[in-house]
Amino acid sequence: MSIFRILFYIFLAIFLYKFVFNFLVPVLKMSWRVRRQIKEFQRQQQQQEDPLQQNGNTGRPSSANGATASTSKSGEYIDFEEVKE
Repeated sequence: MSIFRILFYIFLAIFLYKFVFNFLVPVLKMSWRVRRQIKEFQRQQQQQEDPLQQNGNTGRPSSANGATASTSKSGEYIDFEEVKE
C-alpha cells in the first residue's frame, strides 16, 4: 500500500510541476508583458498630449473652430424640409 501512495505522490508532483511551468508561468509572464505594454502606450500618449496642452492647443483643427465661429456670428438660418419615407 505504501508503494502506491509513494507513486501517487510522485505522479502528483510531476503533474503539478508541469502544470505550473507549462501553464501558469507563461500566463503570468504574458499578463506582465501586456500590462507593461499598456503602461508604455499610455506614457507615450501622455507625452504626445503634453506639448499640445503647453501650446494651448486642444488638438482640434483651427479651421473647424473658425468655421463654427463664422456661422454663429453671421446669424444665418438654414431652412430645411423633412423628407418622410
